[in-house]
Amino acid sequence: MKLSYPSAKEFSKSLEAVWNLVDEGTFKIKKEGISLLAIDPSQISMVVFNLKKDEFMEYEIEEESKISLDIDYLKNIMKRAKEKETLTLEKDEGYLNIKFKSTKYFRNFKIPLLDLSEGINREPKIEYHNSLKISSDVLKEMIKDASLVSSYIRFVVTPDSFEVSASSERGEVNEVIEKDSEEVLELNVEDGARAYYPIQYLEDILKASPRGEYVKLSFETDIPLKVEYVVGKAEVKYYLAPRKEEE
Repeated sequence: MKLSYPSAKEFSKSLEAVWNLVDEGTFKIKKEGISLLAIDPSQISMVVFNLKKDEFMEYEIEEESKISLDIDYLKNIMKRAKEKETLTLEKDEGYLNIKFKSTKYFRNFKIPLLDLSEGINREPKIEYHNSLKISSDVLKEMIKDASLVSSYIRFVVTPDSFEVSASSERGEVNEVIEKDSEEVLELNVEDGARAYYPIQYLEDILKASPRGEYVKLSFETDIPLKVEYVVGKAEVKYYLAPRKEEE
Protein backbone atom coordinates (compact mmCIF):
# COMPACT_ATOMS: atom_id res chain seq x y z
CA MET A 1 0.00 0.00 0.00
CA LYS A 2 1.26 3.42 -0.95
CA LEU A 3 -0.89 6.56 -0.71
CA SER A 4 0.52 9.99 -1.57
CA TYR A 5 -1.34 13.22 -0.89
CA PRO A 6 -0.34 16.63 -2.34
CA SER A 7 -0.60 18.61 0.91
CA ALA A 8 0.35 17.10 4.27
CA LYS A 9 -1.04 20.19 5.98
CA GLU A 10 -4.45 19.82 4.32
CA PHE A 11 -4.56 16.12 5.13
CA SER A 12 -3.80 16.93 8.75
CA LYS A 13 -6.58 19.53 8.83
CA SER A 14 -9.03 16.97 7.45
CA LEU A 15 -8.14 14.49 10.18
CA GLU A 16 -9.10 17.04 12.83
CA ALA A 17 -12.66 15.98 12.06
CA VAL A 18 -11.76 12.56 13.48
CA TRP A 19 -9.39 13.26 16.34
CA ASN A 20 -11.65 15.88 17.91
CA LEU A 21 -13.96 13.03 18.92
CA VAL A 22 -12.17 9.65 19.01
CA ASP A 23 -8.94 8.33 20.53
CA GLU A 24 -8.50 5.29 18.31
CA GLY A 25 -10.09 3.92 15.17
CA THR A 26 -9.82 1.83 12.04
CA PHE A 27 -9.34 3.31 8.57
CA LYS A 28 -10.60 1.20 5.69
CA ILE A 29 -8.41 1.43 2.61
CA LYS A 30 -10.82 0.69 -0.25
CA LYS A 31 -10.70 0.93 -4.03
CA GLU A 32 -12.74 4.14 -3.98
CA GLY A 33 -10.78 5.82 -1.16
CA ILE A 34 -10.20 5.76 2.58
CA SER A 35 -12.91 5.86 5.22
CA LEU A 36 -13.40 5.63 8.95
CA LEU A 37 -16.46 5.08 11.10
CA ALA A 38 -16.01 5.37 14.86
CA ILE A 39 -17.88 6.10 18.08
CA ASP A 40 -16.44 8.30 20.82
CA PRO A 41 -15.52 6.61 24.12
CA SER A 42 -18.76 7.72 25.82
CA GLN A 43 -20.82 6.36 22.88
CA ILE A 44 -22.73 9.62 22.53
CA SER A 45 -21.44 10.59 19.09
CA MET A 46 -20.29 8.95 15.87
CA VAL A 47 -17.98 10.24 13.15
CA VAL A 48 -17.97 9.10 9.52
CA PHE A 49 -14.93 10.18 7.46
CA ASN A 50 -14.46 9.72 3.69
CA LEU A 51 -11.63 10.84 1.41
CA LYS A 52 -11.92 9.77 -2.23
CA LYS A 53 -9.16 8.09 -4.19
CA ASP A 54 -9.14 10.88 -6.81
CA GLU A 55 -7.84 13.40 -4.25
CA PHE A 56 -4.53 11.51 -3.93
CA MET A 57 -1.50 11.95 -6.19
CA GLU A 58 -0.76 8.26 -5.86
CA TYR A 59 -3.12 5.53 -4.71
CA GLU A 60 -1.66 2.03 -4.91
CA ILE A 61 -3.31 -0.86 -3.10
CA GLU A 62 -3.07 -4.56 -3.90
CA GLU A 63 -6.25 -5.31 -2.00
CA GLU A 64 -8.65 -3.60 0.34
CA SER A 65 -7.32 -3.48 3.89
CA LYS A 66 -7.77 -1.95 7.35
CA ILE A 67 -5.42 0.15 9.44
CA SER A 68 -6.17 0.55 13.15
CA LEU A 69 -4.37 3.41 14.87
CA ASP A 70 -3.99 5.34 18.08
CA ILE A 71 -5.69 8.48 16.76
CA ASP A 72 -4.30 10.65 19.55
CA TYR A 73 -0.75 9.61 18.65
CA LEU A 74 -1.47 10.11 14.95
CA LYS A 75 -2.70 13.62 15.77
CA ASN A 76 0.59 14.55 17.41
CA ILE A 77 2.51 13.42 14.34
CA MET A 78 0.19 14.99 11.76
CA LYS A 79 0.35 18.32 13.59
CA ARG A 80 4.04 18.35 12.64
CA ALA A 81 3.07 18.72 8.96
CA LYS A 82 4.46 21.87 7.36
CA GLU A 83 3.39 24.04 4.44
CA LYS A 84 4.51 22.79 1.00
CA GLU A 85 5.13 19.26 2.28
CA THR A 86 3.59 16.24 0.58
CA LEU A 87 2.45 13.21 2.54
CA THR A 88 3.02 9.52 1.81
CA LEU A 89 1.48 6.67 3.80
CA GLU A 90 2.84 3.16 3.50
CA LYS A 91 1.77 0.06 5.38
CA ASP A 92 4.67 -1.97 6.71
CA GLU A 93 4.63 -5.18 8.76
CA GLY A 94 2.76 -4.05 11.87
CA TYR A 95 3.49 -0.37 11.25
CA LEU A 96 2.34 2.66 9.28
CA ASN A 97 5.06 4.78 7.72
CA ILE A 98 4.20 8.47 7.58
CA LYS A 99 6.49 10.44 5.30
CA PHE A 100 6.62 14.22 4.96
CA LYS A 101 8.57 15.56 2.01
CA SER A 102 9.40 19.04 0.70
CA THR A 103 11.81 19.99 -2.07
CA LYS A 104 15.00 19.29 -0.09
CA TYR A 105 13.72 17.91 3.20
CA PHE A 106 12.42 14.45 4.10
CA ARG A 107 11.00 13.17 7.40
CA ASN A 108 9.70 9.71 8.25
CA PHE A 109 7.65 8.56 11.25
CA LYS A 110 6.84 4.92 11.93
CA ILE A 111 3.90 4.17 14.24
CA PRO A 112 2.54 0.78 15.33
CA LEU A 113 -0.77 -0.58 14.11
CA LEU A 114 -3.32 -1.61 16.71
CA ASP A 115 -5.39 -4.76 16.89
CA LEU A 116 -8.89 -3.41 17.45
CA SER A 117 -12.17 -5.29 17.53
CA GLU A 118 -14.48 -4.95 14.56
CA GLY A 119 -16.78 -2.40 16.27
CA ILE A 120 -19.53 -0.72 14.26
CA ASN A 121 -19.57 -1.04 10.47
CA ARG A 122 -22.52 1.03 9.32
CA GLU A 123 -24.26 4.34 9.90
CA PRO A 124 -27.62 4.61 11.70
CA LYS A 125 -30.60 4.08 9.45
CA ILE A 126 -32.56 7.25 10.14
CA GLU A 127 -34.95 8.94 7.73
CA TYR A 128 -34.72 12.70 8.21
CA HIS A 129 -37.53 15.05 7.15
CA ASN A 130 -36.04 18.33 8.36
CA SER A 131 -32.72 19.87 7.35
CA LEU A 132 -30.86 23.16 7.50
CA LYS A 133 -27.74 24.52 5.85
CA ILE A 134 -26.35 27.29 8.01
CA SER A 135 -23.17 29.33 8.27
CA SER A 136 -20.63 27.41 10.33
CA ASP A 137 -19.41 30.65 11.92
CA VAL A 138 -22.90 31.69 13.02
CA LEU A 139 -23.76 28.26 14.39
CA LYS A 140 -20.55 28.22 16.44
CA GLU A 141 -21.41 31.63 17.88
CA MET A 142 -24.93 30.52 18.80
CA ILE A 143 -23.52 27.49 20.60
CA LYS A 144 -20.95 29.65 22.37
CA ASP A 145 -23.72 31.96 23.61
CA ALA A 146 -25.67 28.99 24.94
CA SER A 147 -22.59 27.63 26.71
CA LEU A 148 -22.60 30.70 28.97
CA VAL A 149 -25.88 29.47 30.46
CA SER A 150 -25.98 25.68 30.24
CA SER A 151 -24.15 22.53 29.16
CA TYR A 152 -27.08 21.61 26.88
CA ILE A 153 -28.64 23.46 23.96
CA ARG A 154 -32.12 23.10 22.54
CA PHE A 155 -32.62 23.14 18.77
CA VAL A 156 -36.05 23.89 17.31
CA VAL A 157 -36.60 23.94 13.55
CA THR A 158 -39.85 25.09 11.88
CA PRO A 159 -40.76 25.87 8.27
CA ASP A 160 -39.91 29.52 8.95
CA SER A 161 -36.96 29.55 11.34
CA PHE A 162 -34.20 27.89 13.31
CA GLU A 163 -34.17 28.56 17.04
CA VAL A 164 -31.62 27.73 19.72
CA SER A 165 -32.09 28.18 23.44
CA ALA A 166 -30.54 27.22 26.76
CA SER A 167 -31.58 27.64 30.34
CA SER A 168 -30.43 26.84 33.84
CA GLU A 169 -30.41 28.46 37.24
CA ARG A 170 -27.79 30.81 35.78
CA GLY A 171 -30.34 32.27 33.36
CA GLU A 172 -31.68 31.87 29.82
CA VAL A 173 -30.67 32.59 26.24
CA ASN A 174 -32.80 32.40 23.11
CA GLU A 175 -31.78 33.10 19.49
CA VAL A 176 -33.78 32.83 16.25
CA ILE A 177 -32.64 32.92 12.62
CA GLU A 178 -35.40 33.29 10.05
CA LYS A 179 -35.57 31.29 6.84
CA ASP A 180 -34.66 34.19 4.54
CA SER A 181 -31.57 35.19 6.53
CA GLU A 182 -28.34 35.37 4.52
CA GLU A 183 -26.82 33.01 7.11
CA VAL A 184 -29.23 30.25 6.03
CA LEU A 185 -28.51 28.62 2.69
CA GLU A 186 -31.34 26.09 2.83
CA LEU A 187 -34.21 25.27 5.17
CA ASN A 188 -36.26 22.20 4.29
CA VAL A 189 -38.86 21.30 6.90
CA GLU A 190 -41.80 18.88 6.72
CA ASP A 191 -43.13 18.68 10.25
CA GLY A 192 -40.56 20.49 12.37
CA ALA A 193 -38.37 19.05 15.12
CA ARG A 194 -36.92 19.82 18.53
CA ALA A 195 -34.28 18.21 20.74
CA TYR A 196 -31.60 18.89 23.37
CA TYR A 197 -27.94 18.19 22.64
CA PRO A 198 -24.73 18.39 24.74
CA ILE A 199 -22.81 21.57 23.95
CA GLN A 200 -19.33 20.13 24.50
CA TYR A 201 -19.90 17.50 21.80
CA LEU A 202 -21.31 20.05 19.38
CA GLU A 203 -18.22 22.20 19.91
CA ASP A 204 -15.96 19.22 19.19
CA ILE A 205 -17.99 18.27 16.11
CA LEU A 206 -17.83 21.78 14.63
CA LYS A 207 -14.21 22.50 15.57
CA ALA A 208 -12.84 21.35 12.20
CA SER A 209 -15.52 23.06 10.09
CA PRO A 210 -13.89 25.74 7.87
CA ARG A 211 -14.59 29.42 8.46
CA GLY A 212 -16.90 31.01 5.91
CA GLU A 213 -18.48 27.68 4.92
CA TYR A 214 -21.83 26.05 5.60
CA VAL A 215 -22.76 22.97 7.60
CA LYS A 216 -25.84 20.83 7.08
CA LEU A 217 -27.96 19.79 10.06
CA SER A 218 -30.63 17.08 9.79
CA PHE A 219 -33.23 16.82 12.55
CA GLU A 220 -35.99 14.71 14.00
CA THR A 221 -37.54 15.20 17.43
CA ASP A 222 -35.51 13.37 20.10
CA ILE A 223 -33.52 11.53 17.42
CA PRO A 224 -29.74 11.78 16.84
CA LEU A 225 -28.72 14.96 15.07
CA LYS A 226 -26.76 14.53 11.82
CA VAL A 227 -24.10 17.13 11.01
CA GLU A 228 -22.35 17.21 7.61
CA TYR A 229 -19.61 19.36 6.11
CA VAL A 230 -16.46 19.24 3.97
CA VAL A 231 -13.02 19.90 5.45
CA GLY A 232 -10.16 20.03 2.99
CA LYS A 233 -11.23 17.44 0.42
CA ALA A 234 -12.73 15.07 2.98
CA GLU A 235 -16.45 14.58 3.56
CA VAL A 236 -17.42 14.16 7.22
CA LYS A 237 -20.65 13.25 8.94
CA TYR A 238 -21.48 13.09 12.62
CA TYR A 239 -24.37 11.67 14.59
CA LEU A 240 -25.05 13.05 18.06
CA ALA A 241 -27.47 11.45 20.52
CA PRO A 242 -30.01 13.80 22.13
CA ARG A 243 -30.87 14.21 25.78
CA LYS A 244 -34.47 13.30 26.48
CA GLU A 245 -36.49 16.48 26.90
CA GLU A 246 -37.97 16.83 30.34
CA GLU A 247 -41.74 16.93 30.55
